[in-house]
Amino acid sequence: MTKVREKKIVIAKNTLLKTVGKVLKEQGYTKLSINLISDEAEIDKPFIYRHYKDFDGLLKAYVEKQDYWLKNLQEYTDKPIVDHRAFMKQLVLNQFNDLLSNDELQQFLIWELADKKGFTTQVAIEREVEAEHLYEQCKDLFSKFRIDTNMIYAILISSVYYLVLHKDKSTFGTYDFCEKQDVQEFVKTVEWLVDVLFDKLEIENKLEEVAVKAHKKGISVEDIVEITGLSVNRVHTLTHSY
Repeated sequence: MTKVREKKIVIAKNTLLKTVGKVLKEQGYTKLSINLISDEAEIDKPFIYRHYKDFDGLLKAYVEKQDYWLKNLQEYTDKPIVDHRAFMKQLVLNQFNDLLSNDELQQFLIWELADKKGFTTQVAIEREVEAEHLYEQCKDLFSKFRIDTNMIYAILISSVYYLVLHKDKSTFGTYDFCEKQDVQEFVKTVEWLVDVLFDKLEIENKLEEVAVKAHKKGISVEDIVEITGLSVNRVHTLTHSY
């Protein structure tokens, strides 16, 4: 009898959490209320008070279950990054596609941005902690340009968030992200931007290799600078390393 009762409690709790997500998706976080959730879930308010203390407790329980980003990050951080170019495209575009196709996730993000009580803060903190291993692998990729790769990720992913959340308000830069062709244009442009970044890095690496080989053959620093277009300081740093 006890097991049957415990099972019913688990089912009721899951129903409440799903109902919070349903209301969030369909009506937005401002409509979340104990009366509405109780009515929609067909579970009386005393059950909520008994198992969550109050409505805030139920909302906190819902937030703690929302690990959309954490699931994705765990997939990305479980193994070392081999191809950073492909990885950047995959990460940014997966974030874009996941957010674009998930209304509940969109509403959760809006709630996170407007959350004055701090229900969603823990999720944001956990997301950053989970991403630390990823950040460590990426941050120095463009260090020769004095650019932190994590800032590049921050710019790209934050633009994904804003463009998706803005899509129901108006076009942005003439593009309508409710339209398939404009979504495809975004994907194409992100891939191009990432290629530009990594092409520049590869060109710079090749020029540095040329500079080192030229130095070994006795070519002067001045001539190496003219041939490669690298700065005098960079050539001096490279040639003094050998």
